[in-house]
Amino acid sequence: MRTGAQDLRGHEIQQVCSVRWIFGKSLAANAEAKLRDRLFTDNKYKTLTIPVQNATDILTMWLALYITQILDVDERNQIMTTKVWLKQTWTDYRLAWDPDEYEGITEIKVPRDYVWLPDILIYNNADGPYDVQAKTWASIDYNGTVVWWPPAVYKSACQINVQWYPFDEQECVLKFGSWTHAGDILNLMPAYNSALRKFYWPNGEWTIQSSLCQRNTKFYPCCEEEYIDLTFTLKLRRKPLFYFAYLLLPCGLISFNTVLVFYLPADISEKMSLCVNVLLSLAVFLLLITVQIPANANSFPLIVKYLLFTMVIVASSIVLTVVVLNIRYSSPEIHKMSRITRKIFLDFLPRILGMSRPEKYTKRYRNVGIMFTRDALEERGLNTQKLVMDNKGSNYTMRMKTETESHRDEMDGLPGCSEPDSRLCLPLVDGDREMSEGLLIHRSIEELLYLTCHVKNEEDAMRDEEDFKFLAMVVDRIFLILYLVSVLGGLVMIIIQAPLAPDFFYELFNGFEEEEFGMGVRV
Repeated sequence: MRTGAQDLRGHEIQQVCSVRWIFGKSLAANAEAKLRDRLFTDNKYKTLTIPVQNATDILTMWLALYITQILDVDERNQIMTTKVWLKQTWTDYRLAWDPDEYEGITEIKVPRDYVWLPDILIYNNADGPYDVQAKTWASIDYNGTVVWWPPAVYKSACQINVQWYPFDEQECVLKFGSWTHAGDILNLMPAYNSALRKFYWPNGEWTIQSSLCQRNTKFYPCCEEEYIDLTFTLKLRRKPLFYFAYLLLPCGLISFNTVLVFYLPADISEKMSLCVNVLLSLAVFLLLITVQIPANANSFPLIVKYLLFTMVIVASSIVLTVVVLNIRYSSPEIHKMSRITRKIFLDFLPRILGMSRPEKYTKRYRNVGIMFTRDALEERGLNTQKLVMDNKGSNYTMRMKTETESHRDEMDGLPGCSEPDSRLCLPLVDGDREMSEGLLIHRSIEELLYLTCHVKNEEDAMRDEEDFKFLAMVVDRIFLILYLVSVLGGLVMIIIQAPLAPDFFYELFNGFEEEEFGMGVRV
């Protein structure tokens, strides 16, 4: 029985608390409705009148900018798109009340159309509305403090400096101020010394280094009064990893192929095809970049400098490849290599460049000699049928036939000489018996000398062609070293001009740091 009584007592207490809570809510709702009626109906609140008691009073308004996201930085059109929260705080003496008279209510929310709102616009707007379009409610404190905190997306004009692109920093500003009220009516003050980042969503291409706020006063040609504006300067740093991986690195690898042109043998005709293909590839990369960067005549983008440098290198390689091919296919019948050229390019430079060539060709027919044996010289009248010429290498010997060889020829019935054991005989001329044996031998010797001279000339021409070929190889090796130094040195000299390039390569090899979210200092 005691347990049942306790349960009944607890149930009654719960019901009493529920009734009191509902009654309290009802009283609070009634009190808030009564408060709204007093503020906006009974007092005949006017939203078009600035909330100052005297005409000479100045209304002070505090402005705070919260950046939530950098949506886009359009370099070509020079527009920065940002998503922000614009917190505006001021005091409206007509909206103050005593919380004790309204069930302790210290704050209410009202639609934006119920209260006076300052006409804060963005001065450097590039596209879209200048003012805030969001229909957010305003918060009113019991002492008359009004806080309006609307979100907005601004497309502001931003002057882009592409000198160090893609290792660049940009300074874009957001300039806010009243379009109607001058400084002697509305005193615009910054709530913090910089823009804050509220629920910031990092951008994949840009990082915010700083966002300082500066209060400016300025006279405009239209008006005599002094106007106040708050300028937030966003210092943005580009993340060049994308451009390094997809533009700079492929361009460097393609330009390195120019060096390989001079490593190919001079006999290969595809040297010119490789040069032209590399030049066309760089032209495609240049077109891709010109689509992104603005047409700015005040500065030359760093990446365009590098691409033009590589294109000049490749274009000059085409000219030099033509020179090398011309040297390679030079003919000794038309061109003659000077002694100085031989000394420099065939003797001196190859030793410095570490190049060598095989030993000189042996002159197989340079020392052709014809000797007569004693028995042949003792004959007063040379009988060609008894004369035999033996050859040993490049030497020939004239001798008389032995009795055994003469008897063998007679048994075989040969009218002239035979050719036993690879021995050669002078030809016989049966049709011209009047020709003397000495004249026949003289003519035979002239024919031998002619053949020897012909072979000698062919070997000299072949040697000259090999000299021109080796000269082309030496010139190719010189251009290979020069272009390798030019490509690597030019790349380093151009990239290190950018002030932020060393920081990027340091982070590339040591890891990238996460973006810091600093908080501003209240003014």
